[in-house]
Amino acid sequence: MRMRLERVVEFGEPITQLGVTPDPLEGPWIVIIGASTTVIVHAYTGEGVGVRGGMAHRPGFTGTSPVTLRGITAEAVGGDVALSTGNLLRAHETDITAMGVCGALLMTASEAGNIKLWDVRSGLQVRVAAQQSPITALLTYRGPDGRPRIASGGDEGRMYVWDPSLPHVPQIGPVSTRGFNDRVAQEDLLDRGTLVEALRDVLRPDDDDGPTVITVEGAWGSGKSTLLELVKNRLHTQPTTVGRRLRFTVSQADWMLYRPPAGMPPPKQRPTKIKPMIKPLVVSFNPWRHQSSEQVWAGLAKAVTEAAESAILPHQNNRERYWFARNARRVDRRHLQRQLWKRIFSPLLSFAGLGFGLSLLGGLTKLNVGWAWWATAGLAVAGVLHTGLRYLFGKASAFLPGELFAGPVASNAFSGTTTDPLIRDPYYNARSGYLYLVQHDIRELLKDLEAHRYRVILLIDDLDRCTPRTTAQVFEAINVFLSDDFPATRFVLGLDTTVVAAHVDNAYKELADAKIVTHPDDPSPGWTFLRKLVQLPVRLPRTTEDNVDRILLAQLGPVHRDDPDPAPTQSDLPRLEPGELDGLLNKLDVENVVVVIEQHPEVREHLRRRLRAQPEQSVREEKRLLNVWQFYLRVLISMDVEQAGHLVAVAEIAVRWPAYLHRLRGGWLDLADAVDDDVRWGATIAKLGFAHSDRKAAANLRELLRDCDAQAVAGLANRLF
Repeated sequence: MRMRLERVVEFGEPITQLGVTPDPLEGPWIVIIGASTTVIVHAYTGEGVGVRGGMAHRPGFTGTSPVTLRGITAEAVGGDVALSTGNLLRAHETDITAMGVCGALLMTASEAGNIKLWDVRSGLQVRVAAQQSPITALLTYRGPDGRPRIASGGDEGRMYVWDPSLPHVPQIGPVSTRGFNDRVAQEDLLDRGTLVEALRDVLRPDDDDGPTVITVEGAWGSGKSTLLELVKNRLHTQPTTVGRRLRFTVSQADWMLYRPPAGMPPPKQRPTKIKPMIKPLVVSFNPWRHQSSEQVWAGLAKAVTEAAESAILPHQNNRERYWFARNARRVDRRHLQRQLWKRIFSPLLSFAGLGFGLSLLGGLTKLNVGWAWWATAGLAVAGVLHTGLRYLFGKASAFLPGELFAGPVASNAFSGTTTDPLIRDPYYNARSGYLYLVQHDIRELLKDLEAHRYRVILLIDDLDRCTPRTTAQVFEAINVFLSDDFPATRFVLGLDTTVVAAHVDNAYKELADAKIVTHPDDPSPGWTFLRKLVQLPVRLPRTTEDNVDRILLAQLGPVHRDDPDPAPTQSDLPRLEPGELDGLLNKLDVENVVVVIEQHPEVREHLRRRLRAQPEQSVREEKRLLNVWQFYLRVLISMDVEQAGHLVAVAEIAVRWPAYLHRLRGGWLDLADAVDDDVRWGATIAKLGFAHSDRKAAANLRELLRDCDAQAVAGLANRLF
């Protein structure tokens, strides 16, 4: 597609350079530079305003220096353009004399006077123009319609202004993201990689002398969950290669009920001089999802069971065989065995018995029913064969309660009324429950994991969200795991020590000797309890203002620049057919026109400054501020950069001082008027109901209003709140 010639400006001598001087009021001015003369003309009309010897301006493009565009470097080689991707553009028949950038396109000019625009990713020519004389200088600027213009000049002393009819330059669009959740981050935004690696090394399973209980300590929103998730990813281990066994049949179940096996046979190990490596098995457990003590024990047992099954029992048939062998040792085996025989008994045998009775009755009454004996015999034989097939090849889980094959069975008291009567053994019920389940079944499971060279690492997160009683139950469970008859197990707890210590104090407040056992350096027994339980307390470094830029980049994306320069990989470079040129232009239009307001440099600077000013840096708190800010941008339907900056302060007020918003309602403008007068400020604050104990909050609010346009912020707050 050819570019339209918009105007020609006579200069009178060879043009050596072109430049542009922006003017926000009257529009840009083009500076035409020759060997001895400099002329300034209006970019929109071409009218000159004088001749000057020199002027500060942004220079255009001269010469054939390499140009980097969208991560791709273009270099002129005669009449061709060599791209850093390995492609070669056959650009001109004569040598290239000037190269530059026009928006998102590469601009080339030749001795023959041709100007061409290229998409470096696809290698397609987008626009072309012919000046018909050698070109020595190129310039791009924004036209009166907001679209790019190209000015070219050469030895003949004329400047040509071209309209390539490209899309509009970037405009501000509405906010794009819709807030942020509180889920665990999948990348390290706080630069804690060395902390993660150190924890991974400490938890190395081969080290039997390492700390058993480790705490990751930090305040609310400090990133404890994310750190635990990163550690978990570093300790990931592939499951053991276990051959898939055949289906677990009725005959095998019958034999196990007659003589239950001692346990799971250990894997076969080839003799070697090198000690086999112990592999970590990481188990995540969130106790705050459970309320009662029974639920805590059940949840912990379930988490360990599921992780163990994925490691050493990856196949369904193996799991059914394993759990039946475990559960068969505690139920009434003889009763269950009798019930198993009843369930595999073929219905054909019942019909054969009925037929035998009818045949016998016919014989006594001297009826001619000889055929009935043969039918009865046939049914009996078929019934025996059917029963035999069920016994030898039938799946055991089809004839016995499914709970026996799906995991350790709890007692009737906890497993509910739906439990099959066959496993409600009085002796088992009397001694079992979830505490016994952990102490017995999970202990045996851990021994089997140990035989397979696995070491369990339990990650317990959000302990500070639990109720005091639930917190105490978790600590009791940890103490059970730490007993001598349990295989070695390690714990990593994510918690806020202040909250958890208070929970422990509350749970054990009835202890008469609480003050006696308290350590001299601890304020309460809860802190002493943590001191005795934890071998390695790891305190998270606080989030600082240096992390703000990385968090904003991750949440809102990069700041929009006038000359974006991403670095695509080779696989990102599309190859378009010539017929897809219209689609290419539409794509360029989307990329160049719509710039969401949250990526505007001025708005991003407002966000960066206010997030850095927070008294307590927290990723969670910063997300809350961004959520409020984006929500009210939508309420205002705002794409005004200045208003978006003021709204940052309004969002900060909403998340930092929610307890005072009801007092501030209706007094925003008075606060803005009094922000620079100490006496007037004190009187206004007192009028709004701020007491002496609220003086720190009032001082911080005043500091915020001083840092921004107080009147504009007050107007927005008065409108929104």
